[in-house]
Amino acid sequence: MRKVLFVGLILINALLYGQTWQTINNVNHVYDIEKAGNSIYFSSWGGVMEISGMENQNLAFYSEIRQISTGDGLLSNDIRNLAMIDVSQSLWLGSSYDGISIISDAGLQNLGTDLGLPSLRVNRIIESDSQILVATAQGLSMFYYLSGVQFPLMLHQYNTVNTGGALPHNNISDMVLTGDNLLFLAHDLGITYVHLDSLEVNSAWHSLSEHIAIPVSDNLRMSSNEDYIAISSNGSVYLNVNDPSVDAWEIIRPTLSNGSWDISAIHLSSDNQLWIAFGDWNEDVLIYNNQSDYLLMKVDLATMQERYWKRNTEGLGYNHISRIKEFGGKPYFSTWGDGIARYDGNSWQYYNPDNIAFPKITMSIADNESTVWFASGIIGDYVVRKGTLGVSSYKDGHWTSLNRDNSPLHSNNILSVAVDARNRKWFGAWDTSPSTGNLHGVTIYDETDQSWKWLNADGTSLWDPETESWGPYIDGGAVLLTGTIGGIYRDLHDNMFVLSYDGGVNVMDDTDHISSSFRLPGSTFQRVLNAYHNGRQYFFGTEADNGLSIWNHDSIPETDGPHWESRIVPELRGGKIFGVASVETPYSPSGWQHFIAAGTGLYMWDEYEWYKYDVYIKRYRYDFSSQNWLNDTLYYADEERLFGSERTSPLSIYGDPFGRVWIGSEGNGLSMYNPITERFTNYYRANSPLLSNQIISLGYNPLEGRLLIGTSDGLNTLLIGRTAKTETRIRTLKAYPNPFRPDGFKTLQIVNQPSDSMPIGKNLCRIYSASGALVRKLQESPMARFEWDGRNDAGTIVSSGVYYFVVADDEGETGRGKLAIIR
Repeated sequence: MRKVLFVGLILINALLYGQTWQTINNVNHVYDIEKAGNSIYFSSWGGVMEISGMENQNLAFYSEIRQISTGDGLLSNDIRNLAMIDVSQSLWLGSSYDGISIISDAGLQNLGTDLGLPSLRVNRIIESDSQILVATAQGLSMFYYLSGVQFPLMLHQYNTVNTGGALPHNNISDMVLTGDNLLFLAHDLGITYVHLDSLEVNSAWHSLSEHIAIPVSDNLRMSSNEDYIAISSNGSVYLNVNDPSVDAWEIIRPTLSNGSWDISAIHLSSDNQLWIAFGDWNEDVLIYNNQSDYLLMKVDLATMQERYWKRNTEGLGYNHISRIKEFGGKPYFSTWGDGIARYDGNSWQYYNPDNIAFPKITMSIADNESTVWFASGIIGDYVVRKGTLGVSSYKDGHWTSLNRDNSPLHSNNILSVAVDARNRKWFGAWDTSPSTGNLHGVTIYDETDQSWKWLNADGTSLWDPETESWGPYIDGGAVLLTGTIGGIYRDLHDNMFVLSYDGGVNVMDDTDHISSSFRLPGSTFQRVLNAYHNGRQYFFGTEADNGLSIWNHDSIPETDGPHWESRIVPELRGGKIFGVASVETPYSPSGWQHFIAAGTGLYMWDEYEWYKYDVYIKRYRYDFSSQNWLNDTLYYADEERLFGSERTSPLSIYGDPFGRVWIGSEGNGLSMYNPITERFTNYYRANSPLLSNQIISLGYNPLEGRLLIGTSDGLNTLLIGRTAKTETRIRTLKAYPNPFRPDGFKTLQIVNQPSDSMPIGKNLCRIYSASGALVRKLQESPMARFEWDGRNDAGTIVSSGVYYFVVADDEGETGRGKLAIIR
């Protein structure tokens, strides 16, 4: 039943968006795990994943069924806890700050403060018979399902006020229900317990401090089984029989050290094994801090024998354990970076999703072999939520991630990635603070021989794989202007521009030597963040400095050279420049339009005039004589407006290979501008599967023909057209929709499966009637497929009936299929 709920969402999403959109997120940083039948569900900061497999099957061989995120309608991607609710056959998803999403036969439902939650921060969900208990940051709620009603109804709320102080604090961080229905609540002032039948009786609520002095801390964890209750605080576990009035408390703490160890999770198994996971959780940046190499211990309560596991030994993974649960007598572990794990008494099994390593996508770029690289760095050197986790690459459906732990990559805070003519990857990092362990400068990675080179303000060194360290500086090696790298850019002549924040620009040749250096005119601080070259000009953007600089020539810029453009509008003489995109257009006297995304708005320069686009007036023109913006172009009454008429700021910009400009915004999604039609098209959370309305970066995957939309909460892709094809042959040709109604759908698609791409070269498709008459010749679309609008060569919609199509490639190989037209 529960799997059907997820399949239903898959079908709905397929009908709405088909193959046009993709949602990609990191789901191996796991908060919680649930199991029902052959399906396992686990939640992360990237939504929820369902996998399926047989009970005795190795976890690694389970199959992915579905990932669910805000793009599918969830309130949040940051899902902290899961609960399978038997009474309603539903899955409840408790989020960090956005309430509860419920997946059931009724579809996707959302539960917030307007329907009975005391707070949108949900810390734990428990079902007891027909009641559902929800612990939040502002008290406890009880819900139930009325017969015939498919939505949960609130029965009661419990907080400090309406219990007369019996519940001393409203922030309930953890909750456990024992076998005899004693409800234990951990909160900021300690632990309170009450029998489930006596919630309405204030005098029935008790503080555990009446029996034992457990230190109050912000990381209280609890677990119970048929015999015991366990509570962790300040590195110790307090164990007692389930009746707190019985004074039989024992204190269990690691014997490896006399120091205090933070505990990330505890679990009492059905066979009286106490599992204790170690880690110091930092809620501000969502990471665990390493306290030692030990991640886990187990205590046999019958013999009090202890066993310990170190990270990356005996089959245990590298990352911390965030939660432990038991299903079918086996312990399951949620890990913070390795997916989920199961222990069978002798060995560890893992299901680690093949996915991007982080949700926060700050940059994307395709290399010379159409592998796409993603960065997660930020300006500054500190750890941020969901980012600063190195780089990831994608090719042929698989992901690879590089960070300081698994490679010579010098920093996890990679702000920029560039690819040189030899297909080497250049990774640029911010200058460093001692607390992060990151290094500054640039590392160059050559995949052909697995070599690494490090460039910084002191010199150049090579990675020594034997000593696993950087060697001495090379005589004559490049010395960068500064080690703080604002950006790296490869121009159309294959020069590598290294933008040294607070220093200027180094231009590197193909031997990794500095061929020239220059500074931006009028730039007090040289805070260079981005560069762009279109074959006519070089554009440079700064922050909190001189804004936009333009070298109006195709030569390498010079500090005091003659080609620096002086006629730039005042709004671009400061603030922050996020990027530039140039397109050819017949509507410009120069034949070009250059779009600039800035903190103050979206601008365009046609090499003669300056324009500014807005949500109310379509386009203003700047008058240098009066120093004012003048109305230039108005919107039509039914025309889509920049950012869907919402007042926001650009954060990113990209000019695609088909002459369109894509602009990502701070708060209302994505706008596409077509310079030929001079129209905007908008995508945002309300009308698309976007994970977030904050679009940080934009890029392009030429092999799959997808726009790469980097958000603060994950990656979306949108199919916009291919410029590269895979090595394939004509295999299985499919037409959809089939049957096709020309008056109901825009076009019919003819695709080559399984590659979803026609062969390399020129392909042709012919449509024939049932009698064999040629109806239409079709040219391949930018999507590497064929599209037919149901019309013949004369432009008339054909009559109903069966039609045949034949696709031929450059080598004469053909494929055939048939379709039906219904009018």
